Amino acid sequence: MASNPYSHDFNTAIKLAEASLNRNHTTKMFFMGNGLFSILRDEIKNLNEKGLKVYYCAHNAEQRKVKPESWAESSSMYGLAKLITEADKVIMLS
Repeated sequence: MASNPYSHDFNTAIKLAEASLNRNHTTKMFFMGNGLFSILRDEIKNLNEKGLKVYYCAHNAEQRKVKPESWAESSSMYGLAKLITEADKVIMLS
């Protein structure tokens, strides 16, 4: 997710992740750009506690001085490319 945490995309992402987790799908979210600020919201932490796997671009986090919680996994654009190739379905919200 690259949108800021107060965009319509954030609410859409939350609803999609909840629906996916409720259907027992392996669900992963990758945060980059201004979307990194979303990782600080309680909604993401709550979804992580329900099984959402959370990744973020470490370079973008450093640029924005965002320090994600330990439950979020530091990654890179290469990591994102790998997640995409391993996924059955990919939804990009920008």
